[in-house]
Amino acid sequence: MKDLGYEIGYKKSKIIKKLYLELTDRCNLNCAFCYRKSWDKCFQDMSQKVYEKLMKDIKEIEGIERIVLGGIGEPTCFVGFERVLEDLKDYKLHITTNGTLLTDALIEKIVDTVSYITISVDGVEDYFEAIRGISLDRVVDGINRLQAAKKRRRSSTPELQLQFVSSKTNIDSLFQVIDLAKELDCYQLIISSLIPQIDENKDKILYTKEGSNKLMKDLWNRARNYAFRKGITIYLPNIQLKTERGCSFIDDVTTYISAEGDAIPCYRLSHDYDEYVFGRRKRVTKHSFGNIMDSSILEIWNSKEYQQYRYVVHNNLYPSCMDCDLVEGCEFPKETLEDCFGCLPSCSDCLWGRKFVMCP
Repeated sequence: MKDLGYEIGYKKSKIIKKLYLELTDRCNLNCAFCYRKSWDKCFQDMSQKVYEKLMKDIKEIEGIERIVLGGIGEPTCFVGFERVLEDLKDYKLHITTNGTLLTDALIEKIVDTVSYITISVDGVEDYFEAIRGISLDRVVDGINRLQAAKKRRRSSTPELQLQFVSSKTNIDSLFQVIDLAKELDCYQLIISSLIPQIDENKDKILYTKEGSNKLMKDLWNRARNYAFRKGITIYLPNIQLKTERGCSFIDDVTTYISAEGDAIPCYRLSHDYDEYVFGRRKRVTKHSFGNIMDSSILEIWNSKEYQQYRYVVHNNLYPSCMDCDLVEGCEFPKETLEDCFGCLPSCSDCLWGRKFVMCP
């Protein structure tokens, strides 16, 4: 078995291979499919005290292979973002961003310090503007200036990838996005799937629970071949329910630190919000295993509760609500607090675990 950062018996480990840091849960955009559509909280930046404690805790961790600056918020909104890049420059950094705030000064700092950058492009022309509320030209301009800075400074980093969240609203622009990835000299394109947050979006998903979904299979095959001819690596999500489950957050030995300083297992459990799973409304509740202002990241990581959670998820010792015959009459699938196996929190309906949703 690969080293997952824990063993039965709750052996303590100093190894965490991947950290997601949510410096802020604010964003400068109000996208049509955003998680915030069902939030009822105020947005916030990570405080100076939490940030300083975070930097101290990171130094105690061994085996860090990547630090992702992203989360649910737009990281470049964070006041002092360039300072963060400087403080973490000795690590392999990965930024996930909407690409709308790439000033020349920030681009220079990114070229100095960042290994990877993922930029969301959910369509072209009218498709993009309908979802993001701004013109795609603003994003393309920032990417072109970034690539020009890399060329000018003879730097191969950051490597650039685009991410496309597919739905019935924008799928017709998929091949144009592949063309754009080629035009912008991106090395890969990640296709993910919509997680509906509001009732009006629940029927816009492209993945299915039953049936062969032949239309999407054919489309994915054409997209894969088209991207190959363009020299673009493309990652495609599942488009129908399969038996196989797996959590990349667990398998990659990952934890997520929120803007409030909470140690959270994954994107999905980082905030309270509503989601629709094959048309069923579900309340997702934030789950924190501890706050770094009370304990260090490693102390939280090695707590019995967090280790047990990772063991359960990695070994698939939790139910599957999606294909359960009793799902329509059961109370457990209505929220993530607990499932019928007594697991807390519940991952039994996770769209990431079924590879419908892909993360950078």
